Amino acid sequence: MKILFYIPVYAPAWKFGGPVLCVSQLCEGLAAIGHEVEVFTSNAGLSNHPELPLNQPIIRNGVKVNYFSQELGMGINCPGMEKAVIARVREFDIMDISGVWQRTSGAACKAAKSRGIPYVTTLHGALGPYSWRQKTAKKVAYYLWQERFNVTNAAAIHYTSRQELEECRWLKLPAQAFIVPNGLNTKFWQPATDEAKVWRQSQNLNEDDFVLLNVGRLHHKKGLDLLPQALAPLRNLNWRMIFVGGDDDGTKAKLEQQFQAANLSQRVRFLEGCEPKQLPAIYSAANLFVLPSRHENFGNVIVEALACGCPVLISDKVGLHDEVAEGGVGWVRSRVTPTWTDALRELIQSPCQLKTLTFTARTWIESMFSIHKASQQMANHYMRIIKKHDAK
Repeated sequence: MKILFYIPVYAPAWKFGGPVLCVSQLCEGLAAIGHEVEVFTSNAGLSNHPELPLNQPIIRNGVKVNYFSQELGMGINCPGMEKAVIARVREFDIMDISGVWQRTSGAACKAAKSRGIPYVTTLHGALGPYSWRQKTAKKVAYYLWQERFNVTNAAAIHYTSRQELEECRWLKLPAQAFIVPNGLNTKFWQPATDEAKVWRQSQNLNEDDFVLLNVGRLHHKKGLDLLPQALAPLRNLNWRMIFVGGDDDGTKAKLEQQFQAANLSQRVRFLEGCEPKQLPAIYSAANLFVLPSRHENFGNVIVEALACGCPVLISDKVGLHDEVAEGGVGWVRSRVTPTWTDALRELIQSPCQLKTLTFTARTWIESMFSIHKASQQMANHYMRIIKKHDAK
């Protein structure tokens, strides 16, 4: 198959979060099993990568990627992407479009429909309840004006979890729905014991310090404001809280104030976001990954942490919470502060519980979320969509 991925931001624009990593891994996984994959994207977030040429394809990890120049305007304004998809969409068997609420998506959806090319819309949680509660009036207006056309004319909608599919049922989208979880490269994401020791030393962490970790952008959506309240009653225990990720909306300052008010500032460290290649050591150095999100359609960091042998404590608003509970590879709690305090106390005082999960978590990830499995599942769905489209 010839597959076009159309996404406003792409690797290595890591600062934009999970979709960049999961889409790039999927593209690489599809290319690895023999499909011809090409990407149209912008150069947003890539000012530190002047080596990436614009308006011409390059091969990145087996994938042909076209970066087009972002121009001034609201959101990600990239006329080059739009012109390219209009000119070349007929060259592909199918297109996978990411970018709900992004101005770039409309041109791709209209081009595909007018030229008879089936396309899949991957939502990445953008039509979930948390998203609708942000700037609701603007989103309702934009949905009626543009986004409804985009999603209702898709040949299929790709959801990454059961939770995400259920959350979108009220929209009554006519397209075929299918679930394929985000996959990851298990050869890359794996325990890094020696590197973890070095990282701990670099952070002046003792061997017996119980390290709580959160990785990802600091944002209200992540529900991190629950942690200072939940940890305050546990100041007598030996724990350290590490945040790794850039500040997205002022959350860092608010967290610093909360930890300071609880007299816990010395227990907490904020580190800037880093390249993915540095993360296996950090995950491996932690005792427990915590994510009390208000909403996650999937939770890529959960899969990454588990692949590196780090158990997780997550909220029941994370898309993978059912799977984590059923797999027995972590703990799921509602977003109620005393509930989190009790769970954290038990786990900090009984680290042996966590060590027994390390091997289990790794095995579970390999069986459920390998990029090879996810890529093959996506390819099978693409082929069915193409066959159905050609039969019309």
